[in-house]
Amino acid sequence: MKVPRSRRRGKSRVFRVNDFKAIGKVKLPNSSEPMNARVIKLIHDPYRTAPLMQLKFENGSTSFLPAFVGAYEGMIITYMKGDSIKEGSVLRLGDMPTGTNVYNVELKAGDGGKLIRSGGNSARIMENNGNEVALSLSSGKILRLKQDCRAVVGKIANAGRKEKPFYKAGNKYHLIKARSKYWPMNAAVAMNAYEHKFGGKRRSTQHKSKSSARNSPPGAKVGAIAPKRTGVR
Repeated sequence: MKVPRSRRRGKSRVFRVNDFKAIGKVKLPNSSEPMNARVIKLIHDPYRTAPLMQLKFENGSTSFLPAFVGAYEGMIITYMKGDSIKEGSVLRLGDMPTGTNVYNVELKAGDGGKLIRSGGNSARIMENNGNEVALSLSSGKILRLKQDCRAVVGKIANAGRKEKPFYKAGNKYHLIKARSKYWPMNAAVAMNAYEHKFGGKRRSTQHKSKSSARNSPPGAKVGAIAPKRTGVR
């Protein structure tokens, strides 16, 4: 039987973060010098939904990036060379033509890449007005970024990760455990009334207020925490 959430004060940790399994930082290098890089290794990272590729640049530095569809060990990719646009090339958004699929996109120039990093994901360049570049995300949202922001050409590998069913709860358990997430977590409405403020089977919907104070104790700090307003707008 799980210990109620509000009674875990002073007890042991619910789960453990196995951060020692992480491969390393996944980001673009800070250099803006045009050069080539070689894919020296494809790596599985249990914390990520996509495989990683380890790159070795001509200046001797190494970096990790999400692997794209078609990447293989020993492959040569270009870095910051505007005259060469192919799968895996790293370029400024302003140097890419309209319709190019990109991933690992920088929000600000030089941050190494913050967007489009999950398996099978990519964005498409829709417009370049000379100052900003419009990206069409997989969610349908249009995002406008500066031309100096960098990105990788292509689509991230492992697009079929959601097609294979888990079959057993144990498979799902080991996947979530490898990523150091708390699972399984019971729904609040499925608990007993004494275990959670949303619990109880007296009704299918909750008619109590779902607001809680900012200084509520652990277990009671659920729902809408210190909301500015409630109700229908």
